[in-house]
Amino acid sequence: MILFENVTKTYPRTVRPALDDVSLEIPRGEFAFVVGTSGSGKSTMMQVVMKEQDVTRGRILVAGRDLDRLPERKVPALRREIGCVFQDFRLLPNKTVFQNVAYALQVLGSSRARIRQTVPETLELVGLAGMEKRLPHQLSGGEQQRVAIARAFVNRPPILLADEPTGNLDPDTSLGIVQLLDRINRTGTTVVMATHDTVTVNAMRKRVIRLDRGVLVSDMEAGDYTTGSIPRIRLDEEAGAPRRADEPGVSDGYDDGDPTAYDGDDIDGTPGALRPIGRDADAPRPRGGIFRRHKAVQTSDR
Repeated sequence: MILFENVTKTYPRTVRPALDDVSLEIPRGEFAFVVGTSGSGKSTMMQVVMKEQDVTRGRILVAGRDLDRLPERKVPALRREIGCVFQDFRLLPNKTVFQNVAYALQVLGSSRARIRQTVPETLELVGLAGMEKRLPHQLSGGEQQRVAIARAFVNRPPILLADEPTGNLDPDTSLGIVQLLDRINRTGTTVVMATHDTVTVNAMRKRVIRLDRGVLVSDMEAGDYTTGSIPRIRLDEEAGAPRRADEPGVSDGYDDGDPTAYDGDDIDGTPGALRPIGRDADAPRPRGGIFRRHKAVQTSDR
């Protein structure tokens, strides 16, 4: 459904890429978290999938389309297959809940009959039945985000991208929103959520893709936020028994997508930055092929 092959994105007036030779595959029907600190490349990954940004090098396939070869006139058709949810909701303030959700169908030229049938069904799915006539300012933050999700999903797109959808919400509300996205995923929609919400990621135990300064540093099934790196085993020379390697640290990176946000800190020798991983963490990082996912290792304390 989504395929990255050695994708690099470098913004003007910057040296460090926002995405650095990223290769991964997200198959149809999967739910995947993209995690990392601010500036790790999460938002840039979402933008290149939507073709809001073009990559510098590499290849991206989305829903069978090679984005590098996609003519500009066909980009709207691509975006009709991708629902988007944002941190700031982006609701129309003077329209009711029903009208906000119906708007997504109206711009596609859907009939009034379809709108009258589909919008209430979608509002019921997201837990907002009976709130059709309310305005956004009459809703809580969590309810506004549910409206935004309903609007993104009302056309039943095969892909739903959520860029920090819980960033403005409290922990309990955040978990409810992600559980709603999980319910949508179970209908067959591929869901990719960029987040730094540690509690929610740990609770859901979904696939976790971790970025650090644009580099894909780990990709795990049933992962969590804090240990989202591929476990590496090394031999304890004194005891003669294998033991787990120390976890790498996490760097802050820079604000991806905004060249003016770089604050001048030393970014080349930042202590604790995550390193690319693979069969041999000390070996040079390969330039080709798909980054393979690994099953999480279950430990006794989980």
